[in-house]
Amino acid sequence: MKRVTVNLAAKSTGTFDVHRFKGDGTTKESRHQAWLAFRAKGVGGSDMGTILGLNPYSTPYDLWLEKTGRQKPEDISGKWAIVKGNALEVELRRRFRALHPEYQVIDGTDISLVSKQHPLMHASLDGFVYDEASDSWGVLEIKTANANRGRTDWHDETGELIAPDYYLAQVTHYMAVTGFTWGVFYADIGESEPVEVRFERDEDDVSAVIHAAEDFWGFVTRDEMPALTGADVAKAYPEPSEGIEDMSDSTDLRRLMADYQQTTADLNALKARKEELQDCILTYIGDHEGVRCGNMQATYKHSTRKGYTRVVQPWEGRTFRFSEIKPKKTK
Repeated sequence: MKRVTVNLAAKSTGTFDVHRFKGDGTTKESRHQAWLAFRAKGVGGSDMGTILGLNPYSTPYDLWLEKTGRQKPEDISGKWAIVKGNALEVELRRRFRALHPEYQVIDGTDISLVSKQHPLMHASLDGFVYDEASDSWGVLEIKTANANRGRTDWHDETGELIAPDYYLAQVTHYMAVTGFTWGVFYADIGESEPVEVRFERDEDDVSAVIHAAEDFWGFVTRDEMPALTGADVAKAYPEPSEGIEDMSDSTDLRRLMADYQQTTADLNALKARKEELQDCILTYIGDHEGVRCGNMQATYKHSTRKGYTRVVQPWEGRTFRFSEIKPKKTK
């Protein structure tokens, strides 16, 4: 088996340059800080889920604030999930290597890759995988998750093992940078053994990721805010100007507000209907603990709850209210 290197991987596709942070006089902390500084100069794979709206904890606007230097990234290095993931990464890579003697696995630590065609796109791989049988390179992406997330995010509704969409966006970004055509997730998701999920390159997905990265980076270079989500408005405009803006000419807003009004009315009607149906079912239960009908069951059991005082913390911010303006009565 021939010995392979990261430089050979770069030469095999010719699509990326290699940026190394390791060198004489560097420390683990200095390399990490250099990596963070370099990461701010482009779009990385872990950014792609946020850019595509797949990250429930962050929005493109949040990421834009970080990339433009308006907001420092949250320091999550002390969170247990991160500590655990960093500690397990080396062992998971070693175990994957041992399980697959047919592959050569190269550590991707302290290395960033930069796309030659799209220099704004960076990639930091957990590992490079070389398959001599097919003379091809793949991405090794190592993940850890708790058992609850392993059951939900890593399995579909039939129980089949899958990779979450937000991680697929990440590795698609990596394939766009590297030109690699395949890869493997090796993940500890709370089961008895780590699991493997193989993924293949899809050119439509790669094109979509490239387009999304370029669009987002355009907002950064122009210092222009990306489209906001509802969660972003209070962050972008914490102190609104006084007064109500008349936008009666906007047909889109008129449609949205009419739909909101109708949905609210529908929900109120459904709530009232639910309470009415519950009241009817209770008369069937009577002095029983519950009743069963076919595959449905309703219970009405005795329960107790200890009293407690709820502590409400002080809060200041913007609050959404919706109302219908009644026309003024004319004399």
